[in-house]
Amino acid sequence: MAKKKAESNLPKVMNLFDAYSSDQLPKDQGYIVSSFINGNTGYSIYEVISYSGVKAIYPDGGGLTFQSQGRKLHALIEPASYPHKGIEPYLREKADQIPLRFKEVEKIIAKNQTTIYYAKKPIESLSSFTVSRPAGFNVSFVFYNRSDIYATLAKFFEQSFANDAGLPMSDARKGAGEITVIVKKAMNFKGNYD
Repeated sequence: MAKKKAESNLPKVMNLFDAYSSDQLPKDQGYIVSSFINGNTGYSIYEVISYSGVKAIYPDGGGLTFQSQGRKLHALIEPASYPHKGIEPYLREKADQIPLRFKEVEKIIAKNQTTIYYAKKPIESLSSFTVSRPAGFNVSFVFYNRSDIYATLAKFFEQSFANDAGLPMSDARKGAGEITVIVKKAMNFKGNYD
């Protein structure tokens, strides 16, 4: 009962930088999701970070640095019209890059020929990581460790994939579901985080 009551006081999700400035950033466990969306083409990059056991959080240039171990999962939505489809994601121009090769990603081709690429497994970040302050269409949110966290994450991805990246709703839902399964299995707060 006490856990339920404590959880009801926790927000589900909050803008990362607002949470930091109002001292509401979870220090023990949380997920940060950042999206980088090209408003002209719909080309979109998503980065999911799970973290736990934060030693310090401080502003660093244009972002926030967390002294904490974490795990990062990248996803990429590539419109049908993208001219550099054959180039490995880690070799693309800086704004279009994720640190993965084709053999390290799963892919879904949507009805409108947009492709969703997402990492098969997260990358470990052992000592610290920095989240850049978003600009333009970009966002960074912190998701709180509540019992409904995975449903909240899946809903966020589904809405963003459909509304921001232009995926058909059924494909947005499928991609969101598959990415959330990997987050739940490989980026939860068990094992190395305890």
